[in-house]
Order: sequence, then C-alpha cells, then structure tokens
Amino acid sequence: IKFTEKGEIILKISILSRKAIHETKASPTYDQKNTKGILLIELYDTGIGMNPEYVQHAWESFSQGDMSITKKQDGTGLGLSICKSLIEMNGGEIKVESQFGKG
Repeated sequence: IKFTEKGEIILKISILSRKAIHETKASPTYDQKNTKGILLIELYDTGIGMNPEYVQHAWESFSQGDMSITKKQDGTGLGLSICKSLIEMNGGEIKVESQFGKG
C-alpha cells in the first residue's frame, strides 16, 4: 500500500467461521466458553501492482521488486517476510494476487 499514491486502498476484515470450545473443569475458569474463528484479512489497492515474476519471491527476506521503483521508497525488503512468519506461526497463511500496473 505504500506504493499507492492515488486511487484507493480497501481493507476488509471478516470472520469466516466460529467454533465454540468448552473449558474443562481442569481450567480455572469453570463453565466458560471460548470461541475460535478464522479471521480473513483482505487488502485491495490501486497501487503499482507486482510483476508476476516477482510474486514467487515476495516472501523472501531482503527481496524487492523493480528497483527503479522501490529505490524511491524506504525499505529493506523485510515487511512481507515478517508478515508471513508471524501469520504462519499462528497457524495462518498469506497469499497475493496482483496485476502489474493495477495493484
């Protein structure tokens, strides 16, 4: 989204499913229910998009796309790599769909 100078950025957050988990008597919080859900976070933008050849490398540390564009912005190429690690540590997955020049 840092490459979206004009247009729009849309962030959608939704819960896809919920599952009630009953606590056992071994738990200090008797008779309480916890709910576990699948959280879906979607980000749409009208930025510069990603070159299809770069998408497969986007999650690698220190990886950056077109250097003629990215050199105009601060960054080390760690953002997506860190996001991927955090999401996977919590049992999730991260994906990208992009069209070069369209976001």
